[in-house]
Amino acid sequence: MKIQIYSHKTPEDALMSAKLGVDFVGVATGERGRLPLEVSYARCRDIFSAVSNDYHVSKVALTVSDDLDEIVETVAQVKPDVIHLSGDIDSMPVGKVAKLKGIISSTKIMQAIPVIDEITIDLSLRYQAFCDYIILDTDIKSFTGIGATGSTHDWSISSKIVESVNIPVVLAGGLSSQNVAEAIRIVKPWCVDSFTHTNIFDSRAKDPEKIRSFVESATNCYE
Repeated sequence: MKIQIYSHKTPEDALMSAKLGVDFVGVATGERGRLPLEVSYARCRDIFSAVSNDYHVSKVALTVSDDLDEIVETVAQVKPDVIHLSGDIDSMPVGKVAKLKGIISSTKIMQAIPVIDEITIDLSLRYQAFCDYIILDTDIKSFTGIGATGSTHDWSISSKIVESVNIPVVLAGGLSSQNVAEAIRIVKPWCVDSFTHTNIFDSRAKDPEKIRSFVESATNCYE
């Protein structure tokens, strides 16, 4: 089971996650102040640099922008292995993602899909042709973008999506060490993601014990 952890704000936190067995180190980055947890391009480069040499991790940059020029700029500035598109899905239609893929063909795309109802299955099938991964997350309209809500969604729909698509699926949305094993058994994703529930309480700083517990619960759930 692959593990993705968000959102690292310091090189030290990224290195800690890598040492604890995290496979995808996520950073929300940009220069427009779109998210409260966003770090500058310069800080993102420092974070990615901390895990570039000695750890086999994938570096993931999250953006909620729907402006192709800005997304391409982000890729050029921080050189992630994966660009995570987490903005309003209606503002990033399939054709737009396909165009982006043609521009940044050497960078993998992780498209966030808001899990709402059965229509989400068809939505996932349409996007898979132009993405390397899809990440199934919880969408709450009071939050900017898709995800970072700390809330779960309907895992039965996520399970059907995993069965239907032919690219790797990342399951996100309210996952913690307490529920991740159950989520894996129900959904059978390729990777699981955590942000809110691996933070220090009432903080956006990462908690090493919560990350350790999350990794252990996810990797040992079939034992």
